[in-house]
Amino acid sequence: MNRSEEEAARATREVTARAIRRLDVLEWAIFAGAGILATIGGALIAVLIAAPLGFRFRPTWLVASVVLFVIPGSIALTMLRRDERRRAKRLEQLRRERDRDS
Repeated sequence: MNRSEEEAARATREVTARAIRRLDVLEWAIFAGAGILATIGGALIAVLIAAPLGFRFRPTWLVASVVLFVIPGSIALTMLRRDERRRAKRLEQLRRERDRDS
């Protein structure tokens, strides 16, 4: 590899590393935002149902917040894993077709 190719490869690695760091920060920001929304939503649910049902506010708030955070998160992870399996299966099919045609 000549000098210009090495510089181009180094620049590409730097840009890639920077993009990965930014995506990591964005991921944590989204995660924190989801936690904050789940906490606020849990508080609203607790305010609405704790007194009429005779439950205490804090345990109701805790349970509602966890439910609002865990259930959507579980659904999202399940969908993500299903999409990854489909993508991997399709990629394997394409590889087999390519190898068969070769």
